[in-house]
Amino acid sequence: MKLEHLKGLIFFTVLLMQGCGKEFLELKPNQRQKVPTTIADYMAILDNASSFINPVNNRSSHTLGIIGADEYDIPPAVYGTFPAGPEYDYQKNSYGWNARIYQGGEGGIGNPTDFDMGYQRILLANLVLEGLDKIDPVPNDVPLWNQTKGTAFFHRAWNYYCLLQLYAPVYNSHSAKTDLGMPLRLEVDPTKKVERASVHDCYQLIIADLKSALVLLPDNPLVKFRPGKQAVLALLARVYLQMEDYEKATVFASDCIGLGGSLLDYNGIKIHNYPFPIYGATNPEVVFVMTAHRALAYSDEYLAIRSDLFNSYQQTDLRRTLFFEWDINGFIRYRGSYFGDQLLFTGLALDEVYLINAESKLRIGKHYEALADLNQLLKNRYKKDAFVSLTIQNGDELLDRILQERKKELLLRGVRWEDLRRLNKDPKTATILKRDIAGEMVRLLPNSSRYVWPFPEEAISVGGYPQNPR
Repeated sequence: MKLEHLKGLIFFTVLLMQGCGKEFLELKPNQRQKVPTTIADYMAILDNASSFINPVNNRSSHTLGIIGADEYDIPPAVYGTFPAGPEYDYQKNSYGWNARIYQGGEGGIGNPTDFDMGYQRILLANLVLEGLDKIDPVPNDVPLWNQTKGTAFFHRAWNYYCLLQLYAPVYNSHSAKTDLGMPLRLEVDPTKKVERASVHDCYQLIIADLKSALVLLPDNPLVKFRPGKQAVLALLARVYLQMEDYEKATVFASDCIGLGGSLLDYNGIKIHNYPFPIYGATNPEVVFVMTAHRALAYSDEYLAIRSDLFNSYQQTDLRRTLFFEWDINGFIRYRGSYFGDQLLFTGLALDEVYLINAESKLRIGKHYEALADLNQLLKNRYKKDAFVSLTIQNGDELLDRILQERKKELLLRGVRWEDLRRLNKDPKTATILKRDIAGEMVRLLPNSSRYVWPFPEEAISVGGYPQNPR
């Protein structure tokens, strides 16, 4: 397919296949838009944070997971004020873990679904990969060609990983080859019929793409909106943690930590509206910047931190004051995003990598190394001279503490949903979720089929995919 034909496809066909709103399909392409032909053009596609289609490099498919997890409540006093309409109804449905989430008509430019956003970015990554394969770079252009291709591999892997955590069963080594994963689109043509691949095959593609990116990318890019080797290593560590391959998870986590950066000492942060550095730019922990899509269900108007979660932070824990504030209605609001404003940070940072390393090391019998990683993190989170290094001897107790710290440290970053899914497989770490919705207590039981969200209605009707059972 010629590149000049791709412009129309980007504007018209991708969302037809993926289930998007009608308003997007009615847009006319701008005839003055430049068709990508150079390496710089392709990097610009991946850098574009203001694309009206969907920013490739600063939005992620985490909306359903954030809404569905156990990190916050919508207070009954404001629950009834939630507006109606397709772009809002699916958020309210997912908050109650309803059998039906999408009604049809969701999506569009202003309110894309996680499914839409992921596949739009995958299409653009495929566009870049296909275009670069047609360019034979001169020696001076090889570094940029490598970086651009590595960035495209990373984004394709990142988006497939995020989609799997929402729309496919949790990874299980016994059933991964038969469990239905995502349709794997590896070509630019979005009209090509593609079946749902297995969960196993999806993870194999993610790992292959990340290993390709690892060879091509610099250690650390000039800006944190671009991935470098450190971001690839962090994501590989997360992937292998999800797959319960703890040996590999700790290898990649250790390599990631070894590439530089440091943990942020919270003692040096002043308390103000949003205490962390804007865009994560000067935060030494942040290795890759990404944020969740803006969703009303977890906006300041509706999001209230649970009191039991708030009270789990000790008085000497600096996260208690840096992450939270009380509003005039007595609700606990969140202000601890590593993006430095109201947008929720869903990128990659060293604090998560330390926790992956600690958990993985413990699970392969390296108790004291795991304890050291946990202490290294916590000493940067408590008031100076108030933290005493942990000396937990019992393995189960140490695992429990590590998992507690994952929930507290990685609050509202989009990882809690995938943690719940993987930890529910073990009765010792399983959780029953509960919510009071309009006076009715609803529950989500461990390993429920409702831990797998349904595909949007348009994706089922147009793509012909089998729907996830609810």
